[in-house]
Amino acid sequence: MIVGTLNIREGCSTVKKRRIHQIITKGEADIFLMQETKLRICSVATARSVWRQDKVDFSASNSEGMSSGLITLWNARIMEVLFSFRGPGYLGIKVRWMNRIYYVCNVYSACTLTLKRVLWNKLLELQSSFCDGGERMGSSIGGGLAGWGEFSCFINDNGLIDVPCKWKKYSWFSGDSKHKSRIDQFLVFNNIINRWGIVGQLIGLRDISDHCPVWLVVVKEDWARSLSNSIMSGFNIRIS
Repeated sequence: MIVGTLNIREGCSTVKKRRIHQIITKGEADIFLMQETKLRICSVATARSVWRQDKVDFSASNSEGMSSGLITLWNARIMEVLFSFRGPGYLGIKVRWMNRIYYVCNVYSACTLTLKRVLWNKLLELQSSFCDGGERMGSSIGGGLAGWGEFSCFINDNGLIDVPCKWKKYSWFSGDSKHKSRIDQFLVFNNIINRWGIVGQLIGLRDISDHCPVWLVVVKEDWARSLSNSIMSGFNIRIS
């Protein structure tokens, strides 16, 4: 399975949607998670404008005002999504793939520590309520240094693992590139790491956003060759 994520910082322009389509296509994504869409309504036409195939399906959490908004897209040819669930700051799907169940949660954290705590507690509740969720993975936005210790506790309490980054260390850069941070990341459960052979997450090149695309990397072939190819394109990593 190929899973990618990108905070697109508003994706309604024709140019930006075309570029997102190129990132998804070249990355050969099976699931792609987008944050900060700033779309009040995501239509079928909008979803297919960024992933142009007839079997794409999606779930969306609409933005409120000029912030947030989440979209999760998937290739309906190879997987079945049983249901979706959403709330403030998160959008999840329950996936059946190769006769196993997975939960994928697309997360965009608020900036204030109070709202972060509300979100973390809700995600902990969801983790406990999905009793068939022996297979889970998620994409999370840490949202800065405020409350980092508490966020680390959230990761530990959930039994999640922040797998190491390959190639680049930071996923967000300010306009002048003087400030940078790793606020975009995948958090996964240990059994998925072992079953899929996950070796890390790869941060691609900054392009249409001040955030970089991030890919969950599973390598069955030569890692050096794959890494070299990824540097050339910024996002062309095969996860199988």
